[in-house]
Amino acid sequence: MIDSPFIPGARIAVGEKYGEGVTEGFVEKVHKSGNFTLRGSAQQWKPWKSTWSTGPRWSAMETGTGWGRRRLDIWDAETDKEITAKVEAHKARIRWRDLQSKIEKV
Repeated sequence: MIDSPFIPGARIAVGEKYGEGVTEGFVEKVHKSGNFTLRGSAQQWKPWKSTWSTGPRWSAMETGTGWGRRRLDIWDAETDKEITAKVEAHKARIRWRDLQSKIEKV
């Protein structure tokens, strides 16, 4: 994939395995196959370009088999607003869950 934006140093948003949380990551190495790894991880990711109703968008999936593989998106100027909203919504859900837990203990 010659036009893949997943180049060393690229900022990406990694989705949680089971949930809606997002964490920031960076591409460390791109392999000859086109797969890449993130800083501090040996897990490889396979890039793909979707053409869904939102328009062309680069994403990647964890390589391997099984359910629950994580997905990531390139974090650039176009996707920043959407990803930031996901991060804030996840933080709000965590605060709500913590508040519920405190109330239940009373």
